[in-house]
Amino acid sequence: MIKKQRTKPLKLLKIELILSHLLPNHNKRNDLDNEYAKLNAGFKGEESLDYYLADLKGESFSIFHDLRLPRDKDRNYFFQIDCLVIHHRFCVLIEVKNLIGDLYFDHQYDQIKRSRNGIEETFSDPVNQVAIQKNYLTKWLEANNFPALPLKTLVVITNPKSYITISPKYGRNAQKIIRGKYLVSKIMEYQQKNNGIELSNKEIKKLSSILIKQHSEHNSDILKRYKIQPEDIQTGVTCPKCGEIPMIRRYGYWFCSKCSLKSKDAHIQAIKEYAL
Repeated sequence: MIKKQRTKPLKLLKIELILSHLLPNHNKRNDLDNEYAKLNAGFKGEESLDYYLADLKGESFSIFHDLRLPRDKDRNYFFQIDCLVIHHRFCVLIEVKNLIGDLYFDHQYDQIKRSRNGIEETFSDPVNQVAIQKNYLTKWLEANNFPALPLKTLVVITNPKSYITISPKYGRNAQKIIRGKYLVSKIMEYQQKNNGIELSNKEIKKLSSILIKQHSEHNSDILKRYKIQPEDIQTGVTCPKCGEIPMIRRYGYWFCSKCSLKSKDAHIQAIKEYAL
């Protein structure tokens, strides 16, 4: 059962919106385009996880997408989990990667090397990333007075067109790198094992409640980060048909000078955009 639904991240929403309002030929547009492409690919990869998780039937599993939990009492530091699956006897932390190309998992140097169209790039090793998240979650469970449930970690490659090679240095950790289609069978393997500790239905309910209560989505200042000034943003009501900015206010309705659309409520979306 999904306890926390996946939503489009605030950062992605903000960049998407800024790109639609940024002045043409702005010197930060290319940087924002690249950041948007990276974030959107990650979000699409996490969305595709739902296809596989749909086979996880029954009330025995609680699923939380995109959890961001505090690492300290003062909530100065946080850790993030792409997907957390909770069973009465164990938890699974899932790190999702939606990478296409030839992927080489190089454990010795803590990285993934990707080759695509003659271009090579490196990314942080997700196996180590999710291992760090596991350590933080262990401490979080202890701080919130929950038993030390066994925590399993998986890295799920959701893009079926990627070609995966794993360094021999990984050893048994290589078993934590899987494709999406094997996710449910891997979780079912964990279910077959009796680890000695089991949460009651009441404890699962309490744990779910605290996880959602303590979740805090990261709300970054994109304008400040990319040094975009207010005057770089086109303001006004956007035409919902052709995207022209701004629409003109006329006698109780909004009028688009480009496509001649008339709208009484186009300003509602503008208010939402202003909030972002």
